[in-house]
Amino acid sequence: MSEHPAGAGGMTRRGFLAAGVASAALVGVGGIGAVSGQTETPFVRPPGAGGAIDVAATCNRCGKCFQACPYGIVSAIPLSQSVIACGTPQLVFEHGACDFCMKCVDACPTGALSRGVEAERDCGVAVVASDACVAWNWMGCTLCHDECPVEGAITLDADNRPVVHADACDGCGACENACPSASVRAYDADAASKGIVVVPRASQVAVDAFGTGVEGSALS
Repeated sequence: MSEHPAGAGGMTRRGFLAAGVASAALVGVGGIGAVSGQTETPFVRPPGAGGAIDVAATCNRCGKCFQACPYGIVSAIPLSQSVIACGTPQLVFEHGACDFCMKCVDACPTGALSRGVEAERDCGVAVVASDACVAWNWMGCTLCHDECPVEGAITLDADNRPVVHADACDGCGACENACPSASVRAYDADAASKGIVVVPRASQVAVDAFGTGVEGSALS
């Protein structure tokens, strides 16, 4: 069966089915309180995304933002990670980084991604995981600093270890994409797969790393 295109006030068959799953979840997992908790799960969203609840409610799961991204970094949140947010867009920096071309925003038919919002050019903030970062253990690696396109977002301390400055970082993911930790430290199953990762600014990870200040510190 083919899908009808979504228009104003409408949604695709995929969006309808996703909404049905979400509605069923309201009963199955304890109503609005449980849904609120799930939508607040820290996913890194594409440019132009509003609050987590707004995105989950507005997105019709059409997939046009995935198709529009020239770098293949916009993907659907899987059901295994969130019943309510499943099918809505997140950024995954495995194969590239965001240059804020806004093609995903322009492709969105519902306003779940839109221009003019606070997060239009701010996807999150990078956080250094010192237990996985090569520079914090062996020294010699400065790839995240070298690949960062934003001047002053990542600097090096006296030992050539990366320090993120939250006020300058826009969460583009260039650092996370470039980080070689997964391959360099493949021997250590307990180490995180990346020595630096982008997280939402409102996430507990970001709060723990940066507190109420604007300059970053390594996440221990």
